[in-house]
Amino acid sequence: MNFIELTMALNHQWMPDEVLPTSIKFFLGPKDHQEKGIVVGSDTGTCLTLPAMFADFRKTTRLDELPVEKLVLRSTTVAVVPKRHKEEISRMDVEKALDTCRLAKGDALLITTGWGDRPSPDLEGGAYVLQSPHFSLEAAKYLGERMRDNENDLLLVDTALLGWPGSYLIPEWSSMLPTPPVESGEARMYLHLYNTDKAKADFAVEMEFARLGIMTVRKLVHCGQIKNPKVKVIVAPLQIVRGVAATCRVVAVED
Repeated sequence: MNFIELTMALNHQWMPDEVLPTSIKFFLGPKDHQEKGIVVGSDTGTCLTLPAMFADFRKTTRLDELPVEKLVLRSTTVAVVPKRHKEEISRMDVEKALDTCRLAKGDALLITTGWGDRPSPDLEGGAYVLQSPHFSLEAAKYLGERMRDNENDLLLVDTALLGWPGSYLIPEWSSMLPTPPVESGEARMYLHLYNTDKAKADFAVEMEFARLGIMTVRKLVHCGQIKNPKVKVIVAPLQIVRGVAATCRVVAVED
């Protein structure tokens, strides 16, 4: 067997998530008192998001209710969709990928664009998030429906984002120069004014996958090391009671 680490390492000095006010700064305990623990956001690094993340689907399965077989040694089909800076994954891209990879019934689907195979210094910069490839809403609807009809309820990607929060979040936050720290008063005030309508416009792609009952994992790295079109994946999120999302470790296993 060949084990491939697909997890973005957590670095308390800088995480790429911190370019947006929706993130929580990853914090380690004091140097001489590491036993005091850490602070980590549900979106920090490689992360699993359940449909229950969104208020509209809050009554669906939570982290502590997920059957182990959904995440451990899950049979997975790998699809390659090469993309570069800010490029959109279109419906045509998805159709071509699914026709090529022949997604098996019940499998998880891993889509690799090459974005997570960039050098480590690039992953630490804000461009990793702000220039990430992402799905168009049309592509998300098509892919989600294909996955639902084929009983594929887990989607893994090596992009920083699923959709592009470009209606409000990115343009409004990026217009604030210099960009305030994520834990600043400015960030808290912005989120206070960031209402439900804005969030639904920015995260329409994510909500589409959630509507169709699909769990998602983002920010995978080293997917280029996968050689087989079929692998098994281990997704290990924090076991949080009533949790809706969590940072996680992901490993691919090739026979």
